[in-house]
Amino acid sequence: MNYSSLLSRIENALPEANKSNTAVSARGVDWHLEHSLKIINSICSTLLHSDPKNYKPKFTIGKWYILLRGSIPRGRARSPKAFNNPEKIDLELLPVLLAKAKEKLAAIEKLDPNAHFAHPLFGDLNLAQAKKFIVIHTQHHLQIVDDILK
Repeated sequence: MNYSSLLSRIENALPEANKSNTAVSARGVDWHLEHSLKIINSICSTLLHSDPKNYKPKFTIGKWYILLRGSIPRGRARSPKAFNNPEKIDLELLPVLLAKAKEKLAAIEKLDPNAHFAHPLFGDLNLAQAKKFIVIHTQHHLQIVDDILK
């Protein structure tokens, strides 16, 4: 899977990171960029350190719906506390998170298909599902960024 267009969109939005539009989102561009990058980095780290033998597939309606639909409905889910930074975003950290995301996304490409991460609602996502979720989640937040910047 090629993530370069998503990462380019994040990189292109960095100069606009200080913008917000509360009619679109309670959070500004900075938050959506940081959140997306933290999720990418966290999922990739978990995949890289997972033991494929411990993968336990589980069917959930939510996982099936999101992965099949290819999008996340707006305003329906809440971020886990670890990824829901209520503080002021350190804009200087965003390029660092972006560089880490590029490295980690490249590193997961050759993992075992049963490398996995445990999503809090969907259960274990294997490598292919995790990669698809990264794209869906990142596109979701980039669409909000685009709407903020309109």
